[in-house]
Amino acid sequence: MTSQNEDSAPIEIEAWLNSKASWLRAAAHDLITYRRMPDVTGIDALADHCLQEAAKELSQDSAPLVPGAIAGTPGRGGLRLERLFDIRGVNALGDQAHLELGEADLAVVYGPNGSGKSGYARLTKHLCGARIAGPMYGHVFLDATENPTAAVKIRAMDQKGPASQASELTWDMGKGPLPELKAIPVFDSATSVEFGDKATSATHMPRPMVFMGRLIEISDRVGANLRQRADLLVNQLPQLNADLSQSKAAATLRELLKLKAQDAAIDAACGVSDQERVERVTLEAALAQPNPSVLHTKVVKQLDQLAKHKQSALDREAATSVDQVNAIIAARADAIGKREAASTHAMAFFDKVPLRGVGEEVWRRLWVAAEAYSTASAYPDHEHPNVEEGARCVLCQQELGADAKARMLGFSEFIQNKLQADAAAAETYLNDQVKALQSVPDEQVWATVSQTIGLDVAVGESLRVAVDARTTALKVASDLADVPSVDWSVWHVAHAKRIADLELERDQLARLIDVEGRRASQERLLDLRGKEWLAANVSAIKAEVKRLTAVAKFDAAIRLTSTKTLTTKNNEIASAELAQGFCDRFNAEMGKLGGKGLPVVMKHKSQGKGRFTFCAELLAPKQRVENCEVLSEGEQRLIALAAFLADATGSDRSIPIVFDDPISSLDQRFEEAVAARIAELAESRQVIVFTHRLSLLALLQDAHEKRIGKGFKARCKVIAIGREGHQTGVPSLVNTFSLKPKPGLGQLISEMGAAKRLEPKLRQMALKDACSPFRILVERTVEVHLCANIVGRFRREIKTMGVLKKLAAIEPADCIVIDDLMSKYSAFEHSQPDETPTHLPDIDEIIADASKLRDWINDFDKRTKTAA
Repeated sequence: MTSQNEDSAPIEIEAWLNSKASWLRAAAHDLITYRRMPDVTGIDALADHCLQEAAKELSQDSAPLVPGAIAGTPGRGGLRLERLFDIRGVNALGDQAHLELGEADLAVVYGPNGSGKSGYARLTKHLCGARIAGPMYGHVFLDATENPTAAVKIRAMDQKGPASQASELTWDMGKGPLPELKAIPVFDSATSVEFGDKATSATHMPRPMVFMGRLIEISDRVGANLRQRADLLVNQLPQLNADLSQSKAAATLRELLKLKAQDAAIDAACGVSDQERVERVTLEAALAQPNPSVLHTKVVKQLDQLAKHKQSALDREAATSVDQVNAIIAARADAIGKREAASTHAMAFFDKVPLRGVGEEVWRRLWVAAEAYSTASAYPDHEHPNVEEGARCVLCQQELGADAKARMLGFSEFIQNKLQADAAAAETYLNDQVKALQSVPDEQVWATVSQTIGLDVAVGESLRVAVDARTTALKVASDLADVPSVDWSVWHVAHAKRIADLELERDQLARLIDVEGRRASQERLLDLRGKEWLAANVSAIKAEVKRLTAVAKFDAAIRLTSTKTLTTKNNEIASAELAQGFCDRFNAEMGKLGGKGLPVVMKHKSQGKGRFTFCAELLAPKQRVENCEVLSEGEQRLIALAAFLADATGSDRSIPIVFDDPISSLDQRFEEAVAARIAELAESRQVIVFTHRLSLLALLQDAHEKRIGKGFKARCKVIAIGREGHQTGVPSLVNTFSLKPKPGLGQLISEMGAAKRLEPKLRQMALKDACSPFRILVERTVEVHLCANIVGRFRREIKTMGVLKKLAAIEPADCIVIDDLMSKYSAFEHSQPDETPTHLPDIDEIIADASKLRDWINDFDKRTKTAA
């Protein structure tokens, strides 16, 4: 079996699949041809194929797979990240924050603390769906609540190279990672903990495993499809009564179903004659009840209960009869008429009363309340109203004048008026008649009574609704036409039938006596009932036989979709290619990262269906301990890096790899090894490194230059970012870390020339941004030109071959030029005391200084060539 690194599937996979089911080969052909998983229609077609194969109805088997067909299936293409822009709601990253990555195979995003480097790193983890992406917030110090969004420009890669057209994707945090970027691995501190001390699963699978895994998924889906179809074949055969389970009919039924009998055989076995039906009725009447006296008593009680229900129904029917309805309507008309007469009298009496509403219901309640208060508390010894000398109103407490006393007496006379009394009496009579109407029982009680008398529950409920509607209407109706009618006949018919049935049963039980041969008669009754059951369900039995025949075909087809053999084969491939391949890559990475001597070993554990978890463990410890309890943080970080790279390089896709400060806790030796490995990775895929360490930046640049010296062509780009006010992630105007001093000075001069055309506020910002890069370019001039690049910051080696003689060209004037510029611009790179104010030079001054330094470099380089 070949390994994954050879990028080919084992030839025996095709041969092995050729020995399996035809439908499975059809699925494999589709995967190879269309390079995608089947949709719902495709699964239906495969299920049909499998079903025909199981039923031996397949017209033609699928063609065998050609050896090497799986290996020849093109893998997914690679991609590159070209631009990250239009960022909103991500930490303190501002409107100007963007990253141009298209021209870099190795992109190093450098920024000191607070520059926005971590914001970019967090955004990248969310874009790519990192294992532990962490929370995402806006600018918390500005109370920003904008939803995190960003735009990404990517370019697809294939065997011919990058695609001609790039694609732009829009990311919204609420929608999760971008599907196109989810395969991009990201290494950070959280990933380091996961890979270094926990069991993790491999992200990238060998192509044969991916292919077999897809076949397993297809098999599961086809099996589920077949099971869903089989589940639709519901058993419609009624359940045989429990007392018939041991009868001859039950045995006959089991035999018919087991043999999947033909329709003619079913008809012959399920016949019953009229004579047998009469015999069954006669036996059932005599033997159905084992204790006639007890049942007789029970039936008598039921008859008594039915009589009570009958009387209740008659009472309810009488309460809403036409005569009663007319009486209530007449009472309502009488009450309304008398109230109108009393109101007319009141209106005439109170026409001169200054306030409206006197005599109405609210006013009456007020009068009654005032009368109760007067007789109980205010004037208990006087009739209400008290109009004697000095009497006061019981409501406003003011002394009653002559007009008030006359008005109070008038009110009293109105209350005691006979018209009012007649109206009140008529209304009371009406209310009593309405209250006398019986309330309609609730739905459950009515349904119980309906069942008792043998009335269909739905019909009974319709009657209850009609009675309720008639009763409700009667409470307000003023005309007989307003009251819905009710037909009680269905209730009385059902009640009469039930009475007749029970009376007949009562008489039969009274006459019932025991006879010899009771047990034989009971057995004969069971046989007869069983035969009648079979005869009544002939159609259902035939349908069940057909269903069982169809279910047997589905069961056979479902067995063809079993994933057991696929899983076993996939496990074999996984053990040979995934598990061992992952471990081999881990060991190789440990060697490249300088950790070959660390006492760790990569272990793997099968999780079934070709899935494995991996965990780095201590090599042969004498006691059980965790890695973190023995290894240093640097050693744990190195192991995590090796495991991460073993996983990331398991795919043959050329996809980017992202690192966020990968060298934390590593010593110089390991840092250099990591930088060299990252530079090597950039030859085969895009690598993006976020860091705030100048040392790592220098190491990566040095490692890249060494590979360039060996003929490799990967492009390295350093993107320096910084802060402008509250906004972070802003790219620097001059890339002082990527460019050598002369090109950097040229770019600075060009930028300053363009800044002259800016508005004063923007011109001032451009000046501030230019001073610090210029100071760095002066420092780089000392390293690269004045000191002939013999030593470099954060670089281990000292380069002397062919360059020491260049130092002889240094003159005191050279030192003065450099010293003056270093002193002048030091305030913009290093903090200064408050008593030493810092003044910005103007644009022309910066251009002049940059031109002066560039001219000095040209002159000094000529002298160093002469000296060398």
